[in-house]
Amino acid sequence: MGIKLLHTNTGNEFFDLLNDVKESIYIMCPFISYATANRLATWIEESDNKIDCKIITRFNREEFIQGANSIKGLDRLLEVGVELYALQHLHSKLYIFDKKNLIMGSANFTLSGLFKNHELGIIVKQEAEFSNQCVEYFNQILNKILDFKVTKELIDKEIEHVTRSTINRGKMKKSSNPVEYSGARWGAILDENENSIQSNKDYDFKQHFDILEDVVAKEEVIEGISGARIKFEGNSENRVSNKEIYVERKKLLHEYLNRTFYPHKPTSIDDDELIFIAMVSKDRFGNPTPMIVGYAYTFAFEDINIINDNDSNYHKWNGRYPYYIEFTNGKFIKTPIENGISLIELCNELKHKVYPGTINTPEIAVTDILKRHHQKAHIRITNEAKNYLKARLDKIFEEQGYDSIL
Repeated sequence: MGIKLLHTNTGNEFFDLLNDVKESIYIMCPFISYATANRLATWIEESDNKIDCKIITRFNREEFIQGANSIKGLDRLLEVGVELYALQHLHSKLYIFDKKNLIMGSANFTLSGLFKNHELGIIVKQEAEFSNQCVEYFNQILNKILDFKVTKELIDKEIEHVTRSTINRGKMKKSSNPVEYSGARWGAILDENENSIQSNKDYDFKQHFDILEDVVAKEEVIEGISGARIKFEGNSENRVSNKEIYVERKKLLHEYLNRTFYPHKPTSIDDDELIFIAMVSKDRFGNPTPMIVGYAYTFAFEDINIINDNDSNYHKWNGRYPYYIEFTNGKFIKTPIENGISLIELCNELKHKVYPGTINTPEIAVTDILKRHHQKAHIRITNEAKNYLKARLDKIFEEQGYDSIL
């Protein structure tokens, strides 16, 4: 049916073609964001057909740390049976739908690449000869790199390294030592310049990457403000054990299951706000961080929402948290706190897009974003952060079950 220049609506064209797929989707691109990966994974899960999905991408630690590529996005794709293969120095962008329609050009499989950046490419429909050439090219590359198939074990190890690297980088900034570039990478090498980037410690990722997810459109600033918040329970002086289970812990402590407490009146909270509960604890790697264990919907704060010295919790908390709100329709992980979503993960994935107060400062360091919740009982988050957390938690609930608080 022809070839058409594609310089606007790349994302819409992509998902229109995807919705017609019955058999296969092949992707070759260096960078993938969690949002686009999750959308593709959800589509595969909901499809009535068995979809053959193969993706060739890059697997470089610095790119995961900097946010050019999402390790959690790759993990999500692996969950639904996508075959992932790693190729170093990959720069091509090619999307093949059922081996008959395709998109090729400059756009990566990211929100910025598909919906925000000024990209240029072509969309090809029902051009058998040209499509066959592209499929042949994809398969030729794939057959050369079959030994570099990304596994769950590899991703889990990389998530641990990326998490620790983020923390250590913050510590290094406080000292006189320079922040070191991470040259760790994995994947097939099909050229003779495998050391060209790795040897350059001053490599400027923001200059090189044309699709960093730091780009923020004006309309996103408006949409970034959400009614959702993260509510922190516990404190850094006495962290909750990450082996405890949230609802079971509240029952053992004889706490009201549908209440969460504050040191000051939370008068800004309205009815039916989405609230994510985070326990001040440690992640499964032993890193001190709030762990998000579930969500619920709030009732607005009222002046009667206060406890006094007649309540045992008042004494247990030394009178520090006398105010509370109640919530309903709560869902919380049914496994230990360490299996929740760490604030480190959230900030590492979305960076400046986590909080409304940082959405216009893409240059802000992740380590500084991680400090913004300090000394706060709760903090507002953006729509993107809300959607990320809810999607991740819903997936955990589906796989491992959940405890309800009505």
